[in-house]
Amino acid sequence: MDVAAFHKLRLAVQENAHPADARSALLLQQTLQESLVNSRLFSEVELGRTDDPEQLVIGVCRCGEQILPWEAGMGLERLWRTAVADARWEAHAVECTETFLEFEGAVTLRDDGRYLTVHLVAEPPAQVVHAEGQAHESPLAGV
Repeated sequence: MDVAAFHKLRLAVQENAHPADARSALLLQQTLQESLVNSRLFSEVELGRTDDPEQLVIGVCRCGEQILPWEAGMGLERLWRTAVADARWEAHAVECTETFLEFEGAVTLRDDGRYLTVHLVAEPPAQVVHAEGQAHESPLAGV
């Protein structure tokens, strides 16, 4: 789904429901953390929570060695669908290039219809091999 369509759907949910409680956000955060770490798509995973209704669960990741962000994005979609399989409704958008991954997701919970939102970004591996065949430090290294 493209980002504009996702934002329209997310807004519709936000106007007709309330954010989920902190416990539900923590459970989703933990589920995603475990899935992302165990996937081996990412060498670094850092997730947290905010009060921002557009990104209640947030994360910054670094792709694993030899894994480009667009490749990680394909795997992240599968992990997301598994993590939210019990949700009443879900939508997500992924934007990927060879140097950046952005994932946004939203779900409504089965028990009370409240919603959760997720916003993750991923950087390429610390060493990015450029087309010339030389290894260069990523401009995002150390961030």
